[in-house]
Amino acid sequence: MGVPDSETLPVHEPSRPAVTPPRAPPPRPRTRRAWFTTVCAVVGLTVGALGLFWDFLPQYRPDPLDTVGADVEIAAIEPGITLLDFLRRTHPDDVTAAGRQVFGRMPSRSELRQPGEMLYVRTQVDGHKHRDIVLRYTLYDGATQMPVELPLPPELKRLQRAKLVAPSQRSVQLLWVPDLSDERNVFIRVELTSDSGLLAIADSGRLRGGLLRR
Repeated sequence: MGVPDSETLPVHEPSRPAVTPPRAPPPRPRTRRAWFTTVCAVVGLTVGALGLFWDFLPQYRPDPLDTVGADVEIAAIEPGITLLDFLRRTHPDDVTAAGRQVFGRMPSRSELRQPGEMLYVRTQVDGHKHRDIVLRYTLYDGATQMPVELPLPPELKRLQRAKLVAPSQRSVQLLWVPDLSDERNVFIRVELTSDSGLLAIADSGRLRGGLLRR
């Protein structure tokens, strides 16, 4: 038997592994865009909530500080006002509690009947919202220009000053002064102060017999 010629023999080539085309990478999640959208939504909700909060509670709205300043003026002095009359004017809802707050106890009738004068003080405060604003007065001798110590017990000395809570831009405050009918030549100085210092100051006209002389 003859050997077949090499040209007629089948040639067996080694098998090659099947080549699969490379897969395209999966699309990346749009995390940056989603994050940016979430932040914008949160900011928008926060701003809207703050706007509603300040609309319902305007006393907590930050002061824009567009105008900063203060002014004070003694508009009038009303004589013949007892301490009880003053408390009724300033605390009409609960005079008894106001008297206890002044004296630290229940005051007697004689203490409430002490005569005096009532100051009507016009104030204007701009750009000082949410600060401790205090209105106070001092009696001065018209001849020497020196302060005069009022003969007041310690508890009544508290009435020489009043704290203005979240003061509006313009208001009229009431202060009580003990009887000055025996004084012949005095005047009253009122001051507006804050935690940063003196804001405004004003003097009354001369007082004679408890009456204001312009």
